Amino acid sequence: MTKPAITQSQKRFQESVGALFSADAGKTPATCLFLKSSSDIGVMRNGGRNGARFAPQSFLATFKKFAQDKTLSQMAFHDFEVAASSEEETDFHRAQEQEAFRIAGLIKQFPQSRICHIGGGHDHVYPLLRALSENYAKVVVLNIDAHADTRTDENHHSGTPFRQFAEGFQGQFSLYQLGLHSFANSFSTLSPLSKGKLRILWRNEVTTDALDLFFKEMEREIDEKTLVIFSLDADALSGAEVPGVSAVNPSGLGRTELLEIWMRFQKLPIAHSPIMGIYELNPLYDTLSSFSMRTLASFVYESLE
Repeated sequence: MTKPAITQSQKRFQESVGALFSADAGKTPATCLFLKSSSDIGVMRNGGRNGARFAPQSFLATFKKFAQDKTLSQMAFHDFEVAASSEEETDFHRAQEQEAFRIAGLIKQFPQSRICHIGGGHDHVYPLLRALSENYAKVVVLNIDAHADTRTDENHHSGTPFRQFAEGFQGQFSLYQLGLHSFANSFSTLSPLSKGKLRILWRNEVTTDALDLFFKEMEREIDEKTLVIFSLDADALSGAEVPGVSAVNPSGLGRTELLEIWMRFQKLPIAHSPIMGIYELNPLYDTLSSFSMRTLASFVYESLE
């Protein structure tokens, strides 16, 4: 019996990145895990506008439509939801621990996979750090952001994750902030961490020479026992290129600058699989053509290549 010819839509799907996502994610190996934190409770606790909870779904819908290339066609992708708005509404701090527990379980299940974490608010980087840092005595974070997200508020939210982690982590913590604006950070936010190192390269200081020095300093801290994380708050990027974010940036970094930063990050002597987090994308404020999602999804696509 002759098999029916596949339709144009089926053929297009077979050639897309979406075809590389497993329907049986719990049992098959993965090259890359997409961890979804579909909640923006932390953003609203910080006084921000809601909508970032839709980012993981919107981001992946865009990413899956891209065509495979020779590199990506050899990969396998899984995506898992790790957060729950209902849990955060009931008990925010307990929900953070539950999210960290879920992430830790997936890391144990897929120990060799690279990780791409999509928020939600930037508060979700805290559960990621909690889960990943369990087996490391040293943690280095490169955070690309307009805001330091080291607020001193007692009630945790999207503006407090790095100070929150620094206060609880028992090892050595170094936070490298890139792209910050003075108008977006108060004196208290920029106060020293109780534990850990804070290094800032301001947006108006970003030059080739300054980036060289910034990454050389970071490189000196990294050895085979160091956890290194690339954290991107989409608020760091220019509002002209990425308007769909929690807080639009009038003078942020461009996509070309972001790729240059990523290429430098890739050259660091990191012993483990790559770990990237993208936060504060907000589809409710994106263009009709989903320009913000396409910009960031294409960035992830190129990072995988």
